[in-house]
This record gives sequence, C-alpha cells and structure tokens, in this order.
Amino acid sequence: MSDPRQHEKYEQYEGGSPEAERKVFEELAQRIVRIQRINQETGQLPGPDRAFHAKTTIAVDNARVRFHTDLPLSLREGFVQPGAEYPALVRYSNAAGVPAADSAQDLRGIAVRIVVGDDERHDLLMLNLPASHAANAREFVEFAEVMAGASGTAQVAYRFLVKLPRAVGRPAATRMRKTLQKAVARKIGSLSQERYWSQAPILWGDAGPVQYQLRPSPGGLPAPKPDRADRDRLRTELAARLRERDVVYELCLQRFADEATTPVENASVEWPEDVAPPVPVATLTIPRQDLDSNEAVAVTRRIEQLVFTPWRTTDAFRPLGNLNRSRDAAYGASSARRLGQE
Repeated sequence: MSDPRQHEKYEQYEGGSPEAERKVFEELAQRIVRIQRINQETGQLPGPDRAFHAKTTIAVDNARVRFHTDLPLSLREGFVQPGAEYPALVRYSNAAGVPAADSAQDLRGIAVRIVVGDDERHDLLMLNLPASHAANAREFVEFAEVMAGASGTAQVAYRFLVKLPRAVGRPAATRMRKTLQKAVARKIGSLSQERYWSQAPILWGDAGPVQYQLRPSPGGLPAPKPDRADRDRLRTELAARLRERDVVYELCLQRFADEATTPVENASVEWPEDVAPPVPVATLTIPRQDLDSNEAVAVTRRIEQLVFTPWRTTDAFRPLGNLNRSRDAAYGASSARRLGQE
C-alpha cells in the first residue's frame, strides 16, 4: 500500500504551509469567477459557462480504458492493474472561455473520466501542448485577466506586448507569448490525431510523480481537407471518422527524474522525453458510433453538466504542484457559479 503522505516530499507550498497557500488559492479562485463574468458579457452568453474550455467539440460516455497486460510492476497501483478495463467518459473541448469557431486559433483539450465503480472515479485533464504557458497559478490567473474579453488582432497584440509584461514581468510574458503563439499557429486537421499532455504531475502511488499523455495509436487515417466555411469543422471531422471506425489512443506516463529536469512545481517546463521517456500503460478506445443520433445528443447535454477536475481521484493519485493544487478551489468556485450553486 502506498504512503498517503508521500506527496509531501515533492511539493513546496506557497507561503510555507498548505493553510497559507489555500488562502492564496481562494483569492485566485474569485478572480477566475470575475473572468468567467467577463467571458459571459463579452461573449453575450445566456448564462455562466465554464471559465475555460467552454465549447464542447465531442462528448461520449461509452469509451473504454484498458490497461496493458504487461504493465510494469512498479506502476501497478490501486485500480491500475494488468488487463483491468473500465468504462470512461470523454469530452473534447476548445480551450477558450467563450465558444468560437473551430478555425479560431486556440488550444484543444480532452477530459477523460475513468469510472472504476460507484464511489471511485478518476478525471484526467489534458491539452495539446506539452507544458503550460504559466509556471504556477498566479501566472495563470494574471494571464487570464489580461486576456479576458480581448478581441481582434490589434487588441490581442497590445495585451500580449504591453499589459502582460506589466502583470507578470517581461521574461514570463515573453515565455508565455512564444509558447502560445507557436502552439495555436499549428493547423489541426483532426482531434483524433492530436497528442495531449497533462502539463502538471500527479502522484502514482509508490512510483512517485508522473505526467500523463494521450498519443494517437499507429494506423489512424490522416484528416481530409477541412471545410473552411464550417464553424464546427473539428467536430464534423471527428463525427465522420467515428461513423466509420474506432478512435484509439495510448495512455502513457512520464516518470519524475529530478527537480531540475522534471520539476513538480513549475508547470511551464516540458518534461524531456530523453530524460523521462513515455511508458505506454493503457489504451483509450472511443468506439464507432453516430454522434448525431438523438441518444448521442442527449449524452452530450448530460456531460455538459458535469464538472471535470483532477481532484476527482484517490489519495494514491493525488494532483501535485502549485498549478494542480490551485485547481481544487478554482474549479469549485467557477463550477458553482455555472451550475447555480453559489
């Protein structure tokens, strides 16, 4: 059995203690709620939406996660056992807090909920970017506040080049701008062919910190040329693909090596694969289906009401690092407003 306090040897709390850090996160969570209000106003939304990842691309509740039979002994922990298979929910999304056309420059996310039993579920949240633009929660919120409500190329450029350096300092602002501009400039043909990373680590029992990622299984067909007039072209492509075949990913883990190359507290540092090679541990299969059926539409609506958070897990798989720790308060506050639970 893993030590439930093992995380303490890897983490450093802002303010020197969990209690001091929790107060910081509560204040940051309220700033996230204000950003949520700005998004609602600027997007002219009928009600509160998610502060980020507002637009669902695809959502299904009939996926499966199956762990490999040759799972390394050191990675076997709790529900993670050789050959174990579980149902899963999957939600693809665009990262922005206001729904926009799929052609808009944006990051793409995927949330996977592994359903182990009635009382045990594990949410895995990933983006198609290996490291976060923000090193920690403060940077994340400062960036989100600066960019909230921005529209048009000139306004976005002004906020990147003038307002963001004032908020976080020029070195951090430059890092954020380069990271995001490179990421969103890439053309995406199919969400099924994207690779997704956790960006921040979680505990994996006695194995210690890991980052996880989904990468497309070999053999996937290339995406057709997109219809540029289709506002929902990423959904259209993935729905067409799923009418013909399963979509399959490999779930891989990168293991912590040392604080210099695979830091726990700094989410802006990519864990290099030559130091922490990805180890395949499971497959995620989204089965062939018709996403335009009445049943599939009802499933999407139901999943839209759910709250995905890395803190939906067990102690053995506890989220690690400043950015992950902040998500408990931030997701709780923004979800409460979205679902009318304030």
